[in-house]
Amino acid sequence: MAVSLPSYSQKVTLSPYSRYGIGDIYPSALGNNIAMGGTGIGHSSEVYLNFLNPAANADLPLQRFIFDVGMDTKYTTVSSSTASQKNNNTTFKYLAGGFSAKPWWSFTFALRPYSAVGYSMKDTSIIQTSSDSYYGFTQEYEGTGGLNKVSISTSFDFFKMFSVGATGSYIWGSLDRNQEISTMQSDTYISYTTYNNRYIVTGFQYEFGVLAQKSLRSRKDTTKTAVKFSVGATFGNDTKLNTRNELLLTNVNNLTSLADTICNDTLAKGKITIPQKIGIGAAVQLYDRFTIAADYTIQDWKNFDIEGENHTPLRKSTYFGGGIEYVTDRYSSRFFKTIMYRAGFHTEDTYLELNGTAIKNQGLSFGLGLPLRSILLNLSLDMGKRGTTANNLYQEKYLLMHFNVTIHDVWFVKRKFQ
Repeated sequence: MAVSLPSYSQKVTLSPYSRYGIGDIYPSALGNNIAMGGTGIGHSSEVYLNFLNPAANADLPLQRFIFDVGMDTKYTTVSSSTASQKNNNTTFKYLAGGFSAKPWWSFTFALRPYSAVGYSMKDTSIIQTSSDSYYGFTQEYEGTGGLNKVSISTSFDFFKMFSVGATGSYIWGSLDRNQEISTMQSDTYISYTTYNNRYIVTGFQYEFGVLAQKSLRSRKDTTKTAVKFSVGATFGNDTKLNTRNELLLTNVNNLTSLADTICNDTLAKGKITIPQKIGIGAAVQLYDRFTIAADYTIQDWKNFDIEGENHTPLRKSTYFGGGIEYVTDRYSSRFFKTIMYRAGFHTEDTYLELNGTAIKNQGLSFGLGLPLRSILLNLSLDMGKRGTTANNLYQEKYLLMHFNVTIHDVWFVKRKFQ
């Protein structure tokens, strides 16, 4: 008899699919982007930071520092063909800031998780030897850890129509994949063997972006913009990260009460390559009220490899998202007229193909932007599913609740009265 079910404790992510590659990869979208289907490559804003395209921050206002912090709460139901389990966790999403040094030159920075690993699975086999005696063999697999990223970006504006930007990031963290094999006779455990495999990862990553935008004035009111078109593109080069593989192998024999450390050593030093990523996006804004945006990204993981690990081959991943935003009058003095209503969708072919089945991620998103003087509150919901219960796989149905606060602080203004 064999039993195989996932189980979880409180981790940054709670997914059996985080077992592969570098784990669950976090998108760079901030709160307003999440509510619009994760779009933002082709859209710039004077009130929000944008980490989907470094060139999109060229419109940040002078003499203001923009500070943004976000949190996620995610509810997930993981199902197989025979069982299901519910999980939830709350995590820090990002800490970001930005300002304009010149009318044509701006800086931004961010601290956020890049990927997360969090799973715990168990396989048990039982051999019946007699009516009152049996042997049990249990294998437990647990993954923890993930990678973090701190980024600094700069962007330049040319002729008020074109902007370019670049982001430099430092990535660090560890990927921990542990295994425990235990043997028991009837109700008595005989031995435990634990296999703790850790990959320590460090390195730098770079990304570049361009944005072009054109505004057409209204014929009735020449002070207002009738239509604003924008299109953007991003390119992230191949990133080689340094890795160090550390192994701790121990064995405990309950019958003899002996505990042995079989191995505690650095097995290998090498590199892993995060493949280049290309993205394009476009947006149209009508009369400063209605915005439509769409993004497409592609990243080929076929040659991904971690030295010393027998990994599941990965594949090309693609992401397509679309979203809308509507505000009655963003310049009104009446609060309810300035509320921003957002909705979107996304469909993703992830980098996983398991048991001959491509793992897809699809969802719908909704959100509100609530301006309170110099503070902007964003509430976003992302509802979707990833994977399938076919072919002995798991399906995740999730509800992601995102909350972030954007603060505008006035800097470098000389007071008339002290």
